[in-house]
Amino acid sequence: MVKVRLTRKFAQMLNGIDLSKCNAGDDIDVAPRDADLLIKEGWAAPVETAEDREPRRRKDDPGVAD
Repeated sequence: MVKVRLTRKFAQMLNGIDLSKCNAGDDIDVAPRDADLLIKEGWAAPVETAEDREPRRRKDDPGVAD
């Protein structure tokens, strides 16, 4: 699942995505394919999580425990 913020809402459904219980400004969890569609159509924006802000470490980095 991917978290997006609904930026506008013109209908209860968009290409099979049920938005009937959502309002503009809500953060919602949707499948990656649905998130991509909502963002491309201008209905939503990605939500940055704490995990997104942290640099990712590779397993072979010296500071990473096995």
